[in-house]
Amino acid sequence: MIKAEWPDKRSPLIASLLASAWRPAPSVADCSKEELELLTPLVIKTGAAALAWRRVRHSALKSSRAAVELHAAYRLYTLRAIICEREVARIFTFLRSHSIEPILVKGWAIARLYCEQGLRPAGDIDLCVRPEHFASAGSVLKKMPEQYWVDLHCGFEKFGGGSFGEIYERSELVRLGEVFVRVPCAEDHLRVLCIHLLREGAWRPLWLCDVAVAVEARPANFDWDRCLGKNKRWSNWVISALRLAHELLATDLSGTPASENQKPLPRWLVRALLKEWESLEPSMAQRHRAPMASYQHIPKAFLQGLRHRWPNPIEATVSVGGRFNEWPRLPFQLGSYLARGAKFAVRLPKLIREY
Repeated sequence: MIKAEWPDKRSPLIASLLASAWRPAPSVADCSKEELELLTPLVIKTGAAALAWRRVRHSALKSSRAAVELHAAYRLYTLRAIICEREVARIFTFLRSHSIEPILVKGWAIARLYCEQGLRPAGDIDLCVRPEHFASAGSVLKKMPEQYWVDLHCGFEKFGGGSFGEIYERSELVRLGEVFVRVPCAEDHLRVLCIHLLREGAWRPLWLCDVAVAVEARPANFDWDRCLGKNKRWSNWVISALRLAHELLATDLSGTPASENQKPLPRWLVRALLKEWESLEPSMAQRHRAPMASYQHIPKAFLQGLRHRWPNPIEATVSVGGRFNEWPRLPFQLGSYLARGAKFAVRLPKLIREY
């Protein structure tokens, strides 16, 4: 691990606490009671509490106040996972009754690979549908008797792109109770997880754990050429994410293209990631809480919203289709910010009407 790049005392502690936590037999966490108390609010806030609990439940800290909080989160995650499974099954059944076949990404699609049900918290349900079905799928979901927290995606544009037809042909049907749920093949899903992590600025440690789980649980016949594709940007992004998982979480990269690449990670990359991990209120998380149009009558909040929308170097790199290298990131951040601002300006009249 590259400790010289860690900008804050909490940075090495967060990485150390989560390293190997997803494995069937993780090592006992080597941290003090004070350190665990320092980290607990952070890991609870970002959805990694159950993983942290797994590292301390067999340690001398298991009865500490912080560990009790982590254990409570683990039990809540387990309950929520059961509920989420039922929701996913109902949504697939309902969409199929309207001749729409979605592909589930993230969420349960990766949670099923963790060694315990409650290790990964359930959030929104991310579904990718054919571009021509996107509008109708949204309408169908609104007709469901129960309303669920669904994040509907038009193809795989948000996850780096790629032909929906090709990804669909390679997808798999996985049993969930009495329903078969369609998920991407292991190669496509690992790429989706890596690109999602980077596109969102890597502000949640949980997403890096997802990458670690996916790469260590990959099947023996995993096709790296399929995963990386012919797109050089994809290759750069995926390998960068894998090497981050190795540097910070000690992920086993044996037999992967990332293990053959000995060139050091860009010096700014780990710093940017861990800066996000240290904050209880990452700017990316605040950005998703309220759209800019909702601030139109609150000047102070509007200015704050603009500040939160300044992209971190990781998000900006993916946003403008750049590569992870030693080049300065400020031009990428400016380009991303201006492009986002231009899109917002075009949509602003409609957004104002809606709000």
